[in-house]
Amino acid sequence: MSFYEKYQRAWDEQDIGAMLELYHPDYKRIFHATGKEQGFDELEDIMTRWLMGTQRNQRRCLYENSEIIVEHFIAEFQDNTTEAVLTVHLLKDGLLWRTETGATPLFTKA
Repeated sequence: MSFYEKYQRAWDEQDIGAMLELYHPDYKRIFHATGKEQGFDELEDIMTRWLMGTQRNQRRCLYENSEIIVEHFIAEFQDNTTEAVLTVHLLKDGLLWRTETGATPLFTKA
């Protein structure tokens, strides 16, 4: 099973423990629009909310090797907003080490 498939399985099963095992202790997530960074210590709370509150549709792994994963999906959030999301994950020691996201708002559901 590829790393991307493990990540998607943990997401689909809403398994926060399995999800956290995929992250390097030095992990950082960088939000493209704001430049905001989040570290590993913030992951559990954030991932729990995202797993429960975000639908990831039309998921595609655009590229994956032992150093990088590039994915695209349509995210539907609890506030009824929808975004097209492009994510680049860098891997270190076989774990997610850096993530940067870029998102384009698509529409708001009535």
